Amino acid sequence: MKNRTQENIHLTTEKLQRELLSRKYIQEIFKELTDEVTKYLRVPTPKNIEQEEEWIKKSKETYKKWENINFIVTDDAGDFIWTCWLMDLNTSTPEIGLRLKESARGKGYGKEMIAGLIKRLEAHKKFEYIIYRAHVENVATNKIAKSLGGELQLDEQWNAKIFTERKFDKSSSFESVEYRIYKK
Repeated sequence: MKNRTQENIHLTTEKLQRELLSRKYIQEIFKELTDEVTKYLRVPTPKNIEQEEEWIKKSKETYKKWENINFIVTDDAGDFIWTCWLMDLNTSTPEIGLRLKESARGKGYGKEMIAGLIKRLEAHKKFEYIIYRAHVENVATNKIAKSLGGELQLDEQWNAKIFTERKFDKSSSFESVEYRIYKK
C-alpha cells in the first residue's frame, strides 16, 4: 500500500465510516470492551483505561512502520461501532479482523467491515492471500469468512485445522480456525 496519508487511509462503505484509530473514542472502547466481546479475541478485557491508551499508542507506532493499521468504525449516523484492522502489511499474507460492540451485532456491520478491508487490500496491495481467523465457536465470524469467499484451512484428514491462540497477556488460550481469502 503506497502513499499513506490520513486522507487516503480513511475508508467509507455503504453504511460505515472508518478512520485511523485515535483517542477520540477511548471512553467508549474501554466501556464496551467487556468479557463477552473479548472472549473471541486475543485481547484481554482491560482492567483500566490506561491499557487502552497504551494499545492506541502502540497501534500508531506500527502504523508508522507500515505493519498494521487499526481503524475506528462508525455508522452512517456517526455512532461508534467498534474497530477493525489490517495486520502484517509487510508480508504477502496480511491479516484482517474486527470487533463489534454487543449492541452493533446482527446488523451486517461485521460483513461490511471485512468486505471493505478486503476491497482496500485488493486495490492497493499485492498479496498471496488474506488471513482471516475466527474463534471456532464464533458462528457469526465464521459465516462472514465463508460468505466473502474464505477458504477454510484443513488438516490431513480434511477436518478444519485448529489453531491454539493465546491472549496477548497470556492469561488464557482459545481455539480458532483460519480462512484464506484470495484475490478475485
